[in-house]
Amino acid sequence: MNAMTRSFLGVLLIAAAAHAGAAEDLQQTWDKGAKALLGLQKADGSWGFGPAEAPGDVAATSLAVAGLAGNPAGRKACQAQIDKAVEYILKNQGKNGEIHNEGQTPLLTNYKTSLAVMALVEADPVKYKPQIDRAAAWLQSFQYQEKGAQQADPNDPNYGGAGYDEKKNQPRGDLSNTHFMLEALDAAQVPKDSAVWARAVKFVERCQNRSESNDGPGFDKLGVVVGDDGGFFYRPGESKAEKATLPNGKETFRSYGSMTYAGYKSLIHAGLTKDDPRVKAAKAWIAKNYTLDENPGMGAKGLFYYYHAFAAAMAAGGEAELVDADGQKHLWANELVAKLKGMQKEDGSWSGDARWMEDIPPLPTMYSLVVLNKASKFVK
Repeated sequence: MNAMTRSFLGVLLIAAAAHAGAAEDLQQTWDKGAKALLGLQKADGSWGFGPAEAPGDVAATSLAVAGLAGNPAGRKACQAQIDKAVEYILKNQGKNGEIHNEGQTPLLTNYKTSLAVMALVEADPVKYKPQIDRAAAWLQSFQYQEKGAQQADPNDPNYGGAGYDEKKNQPRGDLSNTHFMLEALDAAQVPKDSAVWARAVKFVERCQNRSESNDGPGFDKLGVVVGDDGGFFYRPGESKAEKATLPNGKETFRSYGSMTYAGYKSLIHAGLTKDDPRVKAAKAWIAKNYTLDENPGMGAKGLFYYYHAFAAAMAAGGEAELVDADGQKHLWANELVAKLKGMQKEDGSWSGDARWMEDIPPLPTMYSLVVLNKASKFVK
């Protein structure tokens, strides 16, 4: 064996050891998180948001199922708990296919149905196909469109999106509701030639700071123009990161991390290629703002939601390596596993900022298990 061969084999052994270490860290972190989460399951199979006495909730239960069922190495030990949780989810499916907690306020039907679809796909896409298809059909009917339960014409900034359903006479689509809906429809394998995707692209591009593709409906009345950094904001007319002032003195809706990853993956789910200028612009923003230390533009607010959107977007893009604007290569899955391992509490749970309920351990723990599942396919 010559020196060059020995050197090459040495590199391979180091790489294999690094992969084994990251994969082992991932599974150990997941196991601890799953144990903490399983301890919070209620007698009826559900999970809730908040203290032990908080009511069971379809969204919480669906996130838990997705987190537990999505790990092939870990789900065997908790299959009975998964099955019981799925029973709870299906018990709450309505006559039109929607899945929510009837009588709870707010209903959050789009969020809950979307998360339920993803949970059922993770649990058993064949066994639960009839229920998945019914829920996916309801989600498509709920999209703002010319005809249907939520009506809007193509000039309406809400067109193609999804939103909260408590005031059906006041359309208000947002990218958070929309990206969960689109990820669910992708998981349910809704054909890419379905009209739901073209409508969705129109809404998503109106949430992007890219003036060539965003016609900015109504932005002028708000004294705002469309920016050009390629990132995304909450909805046409609002950014949770407030506004930014451009060099020319005009204001624009500030792009931020969680919504940019949400927008990026939504475009991919809708069938756009990586060569599409909207996708490339989003990827450029991601490269410039890559970090796992905060939700860019929001700091600690919504950090675990950010990790959830980040991992889903990277998985949708299918790339194990991310190159930032400085040319530095990142094995994002390895870095994300290390970050979550370092943030995990002794009892296996995670906790974050109070904004968006991330100080309540069940929610960030559910997010983290799903994130680890997404990362598992890309750990090197």
